Amino acid sequence: MTNFSNTAAIILAAGKGTRIKAKNKNKVAFKIGGKPIIEYVVDKLEGIGLGQIVVIVGFQADSIKAVLGDRVLYVKQEKQLGTGDAIKSALPALKANISSVISLYGDDSAFYTEALLKEMIAKREKEQIDLLFLTIHKDDPTGLGRIVRSKNGKVLKIVEEKSASKEEKAIKEINTGLYCFNRKFLDKYAHFIKKNKESGEYYATDLVEIALSAKKSVATHYYKDSSVWLGVNNKSDLQKAINKKTLLK
Repeated sequence: MTNFSNTAAIILAAGKGTRIKAKNKNKVAFKIGGKPIIEYVVDKLEGIGLGQIVVIVGFQADSIKAVLGDRVLYVKQEKQLGTGDAIKSALPALKANISSVISLYGDDSAFYTEALLKEMIAKREKEQIDLLFLTIHKDDPTGLGRIVRSKNGKVLKIVEEKSASKEEKAIKEINTGLYCFNRKFLDKYAHFIKKNKESGEYYATDLVEIALSAKKSVATHYYKDSSVWLGVNNKSDLQKAINKKTLLK
């Protein structure tokens, strides 16, 4: 039986939302079906009975705090230095009893189900996986990180589109950005993420190659129903999410 009270969630919600042209509030505070996106996420995490929920804030942090109040612990990302930096900034705030850590984006996780999140946490704990991440199939994977595998199906890396070869761009299995970590792995290896030379940011996706290089266990949790993930990056995406609101649970 999985003890979910030993799991913490880190919700990444510090971004500026440039593509959606967010101004007076963070995009995770935008509403789907009359409720802010991030509230759906927190409702599900609370429903699982997690031991701790940490929200990384930055841009328009007050708009998030107005939605969530004291339901979560807030950690401020002082500078917008990427997802890897955001995760690192949360580590000092984690409780001592936490053994598993899930990391997810505040703007694309509203459609995840409690059952899926439980599956991820239970799988990581049962199989003692250091880094487990969710993948789905997208007919049009444009702009998304592709899962590169060996001939026998072993994960080799996640490659972002701008760095992908023609063959890699044809891959339709993508990374959703939902990770489940062994807390000990994260404490030791999160600081190995190097600054990206092009963007100057630190990317959580680099943890896959870091783990493989360190001979740590890496696995994927492939989910056939791709409707559980919908990235809200612009107004068009937001409208798609609103149109799908009947799928929210």
